[in-house]
Amino acid sequence: MSKTFTLIQLTRLGDLVQTYQAAKALKEIHPEVNLKLIARKNFAESLHFLLKDTFDEIIQLDLESLFSSDLSTYLQNIESWTQQESVQKTDVVINLSFCEPSNYLSSIINCDHKLGTRIDSNNKVIVKDQWSQIVYSMVMNGPYCPFNLVDIYKNILGVPPTVKETPEIEKHSIKKLAIHPFASAAKKKWKTSKWTEVIFKFLKDNPNAEVHLFGSKAEANDAGLITNSTLLKKYSSRLKSHVGKFNLEETTKKLSTCTHFVGHDSLLGHLAKTQGLPTLTIALGTVRPMETTPYGPHSYVLSPRSKCYPCFPDTECSFFKCHADLSYQATSAVLNHFVEKSEIDPKVIYDEISSFHLDSLDIQEFGQSATGWYTLEKIGNDSPIFRDFIRDIYRVALAFKLEEIEENLSFPNLNKEHLAKLEHLQQGIQQYYELCEFGKKYSRFILQEVSKDEPNLEDIKSFANKIDEVDRLQELLKQTYSELVPIIDFYKVTKFNLSGENIVELSESSYVVYNDNATICSVLYELFGQTINHLQKKFGVKAMTKDGNA
Repeated sequence: MSKTFTLIQLTRLGDLVQTYQAAKALKEIHPEVNLKLIARKNFAESLHFLLKDTFDEIIQLDLESLFSSDLSTYLQNIESWTQQESVQKTDVVINLSFCEPSNYLSSIINCDHKLGTRIDSNNKVIVKDQWSQIVYSMVMNGPYCPFNLVDIYKNILGVPPTVKETPEIEKHSIKKLAIHPFASAAKKKWKTSKWTEVIFKFLKDNPNAEVHLFGSKAEANDAGLITNSTLLKKYSSRLKSHVGKFNLEETTKKLSTCTHFVGHDSLLGHLAKTQGLPTLTIALGTVRPMETTPYGPHSYVLSPRSKCYPCFPDTECSFFKCHADLSYQATSAVLNHFVEKSEIDPKVIYDEISSFHLDSLDIQEFGQSATGWYTLEKIGNDSPIFRDFIRDIYRVALAFKLEEIEENLSFPNLNKEHLAKLEHLQQGIQQYYELCEFGKKYSRFILQEVSKDEPNLEDIKSFANKIDEVDRLQELLKQTYSELVPIIDFYKVTKFNLSGENIVELSESSYVVYNDNATICSVLYELFGQTINHLQKKFGVKAMTKDGNA
């Protein structure tokens, strides 16, 4: 008998497309599974043309019509909505949106098996499965999340990573470049004047090419600033604007007639990828390319090397240095080569553009690793970014810990400054490991005390206080070793979701979590140690002893 999986995705349109891509992968290996989707009414309607081929049933949630200024009425409306047979009839509920409405919705659907976040009877967020814990602790929480959201969703759904053959790109005599020069926030998009320069250079250098602008009605005024520019007047016959003219289904069909796509991080990049287009993403501001780059082969990313990139949505910024670090000269050279070859050869780029423009940016290819998960690989510029190395280290450690998958990682091209940082960070890992061992110790003491014929409650309280102290000290480590924040937060979420109904079960779960934490600390310590040894030999630096002497 086939099982029914209900996926909840109430966030943005781009997240809904990524959910569709993960669900499609599940359907390919388990066509017998009955897939339901709960999504916001306006989003589900806009993307119905895409979703209907993968989901057997799409349940639309109109939050606006359910809303009431009176909380009790609002909760009654929600509860009444969830009593529909189509909502309640399911074997598994999987919340992939990680927002407050979806957490409550997941909680009130009557189902024994639930993945993702939900609310418990004490009004606390619960997230039991480890891949969802990665989303809750790492995604949009800094630059260190080592997985794309589609791969995370696929792992939550139980889809194993598989290596697929990269399809050939169809050759076209006339290049039709789709451009979406807009984004949801000022931090994430260039000004129209910069896009005008890039389009001018592209049309000038490619006399047989066309540029097709895409966007929503809200972006029509900005599109007019580009199309009506004096600079582009000469090329008006090859510059076509579709901004605000089509709905999403019509836009997707129009995208399918183009040969390439370039734009900022947005829904249209994901839609272009569903049509098989090679994509080039201009990543700025808060965008974390590892998480949100359009999922599929022939995907490239242009991002700044600014120290402040990526930032957070609430980070104040008036200068937008990351925008300035991506020059239109470098972008134009990369774009020309991308459209001509559907790939990017660093030798060609470095022959055309001076290092003055290229040293402030990274060109990356988003493609499958040997395991089948997607990853970012640098093209050309070997200048290291320390945060990228730390992210890759976390990827290796978490892949082994969560799925027993071994991913190979080449020794990075780090410098002496990075060597000093690694040595410092390894000390942090050592301290973190020791705290985990203390956590195991006091969890074990509680179990031993409880097992006695006459347990001493004061001793149990004392051991519990020691565990609280261990947790506080782990939080303090984050202030000294900021690169450890992702792994400390991950296990903080894990510990918050301990399984158990009594002190014995909770202490057993606590011991297991601290033991798991200590294990991943050992893996990280070993990976850092191997890299440190490699760099010490490279630079002729003597190894440091435990007392800090050479």
